[in-house]
Amino acid sequence: MNKLELYLNVIHFCYYKAHYKLHLLTNKINPFRLIHKLPFQKRRYEKLGIDIQKEIDSVFGNKNFGMSVTVAGGILLGLLFFLIFGVVGLIHKLFNTDNLGTIYFIIFGILSGIVCYVFVFKNDKYIKYFDKFDKWTRDEKRKYCWFTFIATIIVFCLWILSF
Repeated sequence: MNKLELYLNVIHFCYYKAHYKLHLLTNKINPFRLIHKLPFQKRRYEKLGIDIQKEIDSVFGNKNFGMSVTVAGGILLGLLFFLIFGVVGLIHKLFNTDNLGTIYFIIFGILSGIVCYVFVFKNDKYIKYFDKFDKWTRDEKRKYCWFTFIATIIVFCLWILSF
């Protein structure tokens, strides 16, 4: 097992869980949920035989095509972009005084997309990791969430230093 692949999937999993838990938390204060409690809506859902809240939760929690997986993948892609931009920008800043050109942003985006695809998304590797990570103990989950948080802070600090 490749360490880079493991860490990228850990970060992806932690952002997936954080987004899904945020969804569940906002369910408690979401005023739009009141629409589903209107009598004509309730009758419609009963006629269709669905529990609308379970359907909405499955849209967010689906590991294959859910909203939380999509958001977590976007965050991971952005984080890699900022990491590559920060490292290259800092090196460029140390040896040169001019700014990076626009072509570099395109290259960084393509490079971060390739890295995410190869190590996380290709053949749905992340699902195998998600199944493994779901079995973590509470302490392991906490440890890796802190790892993700600190890695994110380091990436953004590196990115800011590159200016």
